[in-house]
Amino acid sequence: MQTVHITMKIFWIFAPFLTGAYSVSVVLNHPTSLPCDCGEQVEWKKTFPIEATIAKCQKEKCIIEEHFQERFAVTPEKNYSLFLTSAKYNDLGQYVCSCDGFVKSVKLEVVVPINVTAVELENVTLPCYADTQRDVRDVTWLHNEQNVLHYTENGATNPGDDYEGRVSLTDDGFRDGDVSLTITGIQKRDAGLYRCFVHKENTKGEPHAYMLHVKEDGSITHRGNCR
Repeated sequence: MQTVHITMKIFWIFAPFLTGAYSVSVVLNHPTSLPCDCGEQVEWKKTFPIEATIAKCQKEKCIIEEHFQERFAVTPEKNYSLFLTSAKYNDLGQYVCSCDGFVKSVKLEVVVPINVTAVELENVTLPCYADTQRDVRDVTWLHNEQNVLHYTENGATNPGDDYEGRVSLTDDGFRDGDVSLTITGIQKRDAGLYRCFVHKENTKGEPHAYMLHVKEDGSITHRGNCR
């Protein structure tokens, strides 16, 4: 039996794009930072889906624009990274850090996971669906930023570390667009953020993200206390 909880943990992931930009993912209402690694004269802007100046820094003095003062900060001692204290959904988009002719682009994704709770040693299935009729050749499931399972259309299943023999997709699911992940023998370390992708991680499955919470098996605790 799976139940829904509202607690969430912090997970954010850096992944370089082919263009040299960065992607940062953060769970809704949690903090994150966008890297800059720049010099003394720095300007942070949001360029998509809106255009706005967020902060300007000169000689380690940074001024945050009024609309962004509540949740944004720039820290010179940390290479002028842009910090968010609590990411809201409308914070998603493209950001640019510029200084001395150098420009770094950072894409921020705000993840809204479905909360699932499982008991230790039970099995759990995280549903995910994707159009696999054409072009899509693989499925990838990530746990936080680590690979859980990579599946290819020829039936090859490559589990991540610590998941060998414990993860699988639905039988014939890829053919039908069902790329749900089943984890057997849930362990405490399995708790965290799970995300579902297809097509070399370029396309999100639906639903895309889960926050898995793992509860201790009360029967095991009870037996352990018996004398």
